[in-house]
Amino acid sequence: MEKGKVINLCGGVYKVLLEDNSVIQVKARGRLRNEKQFVVNKKSQSKKAQITTVKNSPKVGDTVYIDGGMIDHYEPRKNEMIRPDIANVDQILLVFAAKEPDFSFFLLDLFIVNILRQKIEPCIVISKIDKLTSEELLKLKHDMSYYENMGYPVHYVNSLTGEGVDEVLHALEGKITVLSGQTGAGKSTLINAILPDFNLKTQEISSALGRGKHTTRETNLYIYKDGFIGDTPGFSKLDVLGIEKDELASLFVDFKGISCRFKDCNHQENIKGCGIHEAANNGEILKSRYESYLKIYKMIGEAK
Repeated sequence: MEKGKVINLCGGVYKVLLEDNSVIQVKARGRLRNEKQFVVNKKSQSKKAQITTVKNSPKVGDTVYIDGGMIDHYEPRKNEMIRPDIANVDQILLVFAAKEPDFSFFLLDLFIVNILRQKIEPCIVISKIDKLTSEELLKLKHDMSYYENMGYPVHYVNSLTGEGVDEVLHALEGKITVLSGQTGAGKSTLINAILPDFNLKTQEISSALGRGKHTTRETNLYIYKDGFIGDTPGFSKLDVLGIEKDELASLFVDFKGISCRFKDCNHQENIKGCGIHEAANNGEILKSRYESYLKIYKMIGEAK
């Protein structure tokens, strides 16, 4: 039985990197393709526990065992994501454009919430810094220092000139890193700057729509310095399914340590005396962070 790591999945065919560094293409056994995992969510606010059905087939990032030319089974995962569909990730490099498309603090916060819930650490990359004036870049760095104070590294990159790329390279060493983030932010361009031999296809931003066109169609892992770099399909909307209202505040790490006089408070704007609301008003919490919390809280309610 051979052991390897899934580095690509397309149309039910898996590319697997074996321990001798060779790559083979295989399919999974029928029982893996058809098996479903039932996850019981005991935190549900309803009287009955929610049961979620999840496909139990191998994912990119899985350590698998090949027998008879097919994937027989895979090792237990330390984490997994649904969008992007990948497992066993050490960190996620969130790539956001400084401009074209416009930088979105809400989208950044939505990514971070989903990532932290999977117990994965985010690392933020701001691309296309050449699109900003000196004053605009200074303002963005000032706001992003708030995220650095929360413990999230922030790197500023101009992939066309290579500025800032060395810092990103250092952050990737020895880890399984997935690139994700804002659609059209230049994830493939960044990978080209880091690993020029791959020559990944890039596309221009649609000036009419003001947003990016999807470039990457598949999830891929590329070998890099005792680790892997993942390139995932671009997307601009994340699911909040599975996130409960009463756990959302715990995913906003800057809310921790701020006292609120109400037990089990949901920190909404209409609650007078809410410590989180007051902290947002007096600048202790970045205002856009509190606005993101309110929007995501509402999204969770609508999803229910």
